Amino acid sequence: MGGIAAMNILLVEDEPKIRQGLRAIIEDVIKSELRIMEADNGRAAFELFRTAERTDLVITDIRMKEMDGLELLRRIKQEQKETPIVVVSGHDEFEYAREALRYGVVDYLLKPIERVELAKVIARIQAEGKEAAPAGDESAEPDKERLVIRKVKELIQQSLGLDISLQFLAERVYLHPKYLSETFKRETGQNLSDYVTERRIAKAKQLLTGTTLKVAEVAAMCGIPNHKYFASLFKQHTGATPTEYRERG
Repeated sequence: MGGIAAMNILLVEDEPKIRQGLRAIIEDVIKSELRIMEADNGRAAFELFRTAERTDLVITDIRMKEMDGLELLRRIKQEQKETPIVVVSGHDEFEYAREALRYGVVDYLLKPIERVELAKVIARIQAEGKEAAPAGDESAEPDKERLVIRKVKELIQQSLGLDISLQFLAERVYLHPKYLSETFKRETGQNLSDYVTERRIAKAKQLLTGTTLKVAEVAAMCGIPNHKYFASLFKQHTGATPTEYRERG
């Protein structure tokens, strides 16, 4: 793809309206010469891929009749493993998306597709102009995972006054709770629940030294309405009770 102005994209989606919407976004964000090939199932898409002179990017749905997206990307990777592939999936298709990542796709996008997100992925592929990660190589996965972890940390910081459960966070980043928990631990070296507690204690320290709020009020603002439990947890992490910490500050 490097050094070639035109970009050939194979767009695979069995829902006509979604396919049209994706095409419109692609045509809007790519300013260079563009050729889009369309297919409504994996079998037809693979035939287009095999007969095309060149395919610079494949964007494919996961669930389709005749041949699903996983089988399509498996066959494409067998034919030409460096072809960049972006998978499109619903939030309830987590297992499919995870399997796609194992095959070495560049990225996966959740429906409904956000224009900016798709634009960023395409821009990155254009800028790189190099081979995508080989099949079975997980080097393409960390970028996506780092973005997810960053989003999770932002959500936690914004929600410290709430009951932050694993389910609460997983639903907001469209991931299975178990996968989110494992990914967070792998990327940060810390359990998600421990990180949430760490941020609550950090906020409590700020409130105790920077405000005149009562300890119970500080506890509530840090998402721990039981102020006795809050005091015990705070001492466990700081070696001092909230009142002692405030006096020292």
